[in-house]
Amino acid sequence: MWYAWKQLHLFRYVISYQQAKYIVDNYKGRTDEEKLINYIVKEKIWNWTAEESTRLHLKHYKDEYGSNTYYPDGHSYANGGINLKVVTNARFRSEFIINGDGKFLTLLDKDATQDAKVNCSSFNYARQNDYIHQVLDVNPAGENYNYEPQFREEARYIHDKYGNRIIDTNTGKEKIFAAHKISNMNQYENNVNKFQKKFKGRVLS
Repeated sequence: MWYAWKQLHLFRYVISYQQAKYIVDNYKGRTDEEKLINYIVKEKIWNWTAEESTRLHLKHYKDEYGSNTYYPDGHSYANGGINLKVVTNARFRSEFIINGDGKFLTLLDKDATQDAKVNCSSFNYARQNDYIHQVLDVNPAGENYNYEPQFREEARYIHDKYGNRIIDTNTGKEKIFAAHKISNMNQYENNVNKFQKKFKGRVLS
């Protein structure tokens, strides 16, 4: 039974990739972001939002001194280095993660960067951020279930030039890209708001 649940969990990435690919292939724009905007406008999608938290899609690593923040390879530092989260078809359903360069971050993209693998979008089975969302979308991605694809999990670790995982001398644990604490997201508030307002402004203009 656990294998069927794992397949169901992994299918979220397939749906997410197919949705992004459809928009990229069928709508005009210089970037994936522009194509998503054109999709929303042309198809008169009314139930969309760019105001969901991007915290889980901005995984990072702090050095041992806590002074420097590092992001996965391929991370875009444009637009304040923020990855924007856009959800359509009601909250927590069709999810699109857009980096600062206006590109979709999807796990199954053949050219997926480390940042795309770590911070990618995933279709959500739940309709809002509630207990059901935790059960269907959050918990299966946790360590207790081990449902995530191995290549994505490996992308979250920091490696040396030989491909070995690096140990943090302070904690004795392997260095890993992890989500910011909710309280730490305050430092990104201005850049998040700017990215959200820019996106919403272009849709509504």
